Amino acid sequence: MSFIAKKSLGQNFLNAPHIADMMVKTLGIKTSDTVFEVGPGKGALTSVLLKDKARVIAIEKDIRSVEFLQQTFHSQIKDENLQIIYSDVLEFNPEKISGDYVIAANIPYYITGEFLRKFLESTHQPKKMILMLQKEVAERIANNKKESILSISVKVYGKPSYIETVPAHYFQPEPNVDSAVLFIDAISKDFFTQNNLTESHFFTILKAGFAHKRKVLIKNLEKEAGKEFLKRIWNKIGISPNIRAEELTLENWGQITSFIANPNLL
Repeated sequence: MSFIAKKSLGQNFLNAPHIADMMVKTLGIKTSDTVFEVGPGKGALTSVLLKDKARVIAIEKDIRSVEFLQQTFHSQIKDENLQIIYSDVLEFNPEKISGDYVIAANIPYYITGEFLRKFLESTHQPKKMILMLQKEVAERIANNKKESILSISVKVYGKPSYIETVPAHYFQPEPNVDSAVLFIDAISKDFFTQNNLTESHFFTILKAGFAHKRKVLIKNLEKEAGKEFLKRIWNKIGISPNIRAEELTLENWGQITSFIANPNLL
């Protein structure tokens, strides 16, 4: 059985075994670890995960791929080392995965933001993720010089690392842009408990801060806390009154949101 990629599903099948090997090695799975694989396609990554004795739960939206995987990995499915779920990952409830798990994914570029939010914000988060993303998006997330809503939204939950660029010709069919492997380690919600913050309040302040990129941050946050109070926060944590949202570190965002949420701490 064979099938070709569907453009409507954003499919580009990895055709580079050494990249799949590198992704699994970076993920650092141990025997019997549960790996939630998203978008297995023709099984390039699935086969390496199974070779390393992981318990794989693969979710796939394309019925043709599901049927292909069922034939290719018939014995592994029979031995209960592989489970295939025919579903859209964005409609899947992570709570259905029992115990700790990690994610390995080659996801369509257009669902990247929604995918990351779904699993990072979940009450049943993965412990770590290895992802194949558009190169530009991976660079934006791992960047430490010029932050964005996306990069801070990932870093508040885990530690992202840009692992390797994956040229377009490693895929069939070739996408229009290069990809990259991004690793997100140490995923948790510790940041919120340590700063006595709710996730909803943190993201309200973060989104307000990035609402108008050309404005200095204090202007963007005036409606949230008032200019004079914000000046006191700026003075307390030692940042310039002319600083913009993209120049703040995750630590800065934690300090600002903590003081706004708990004015008596200032």
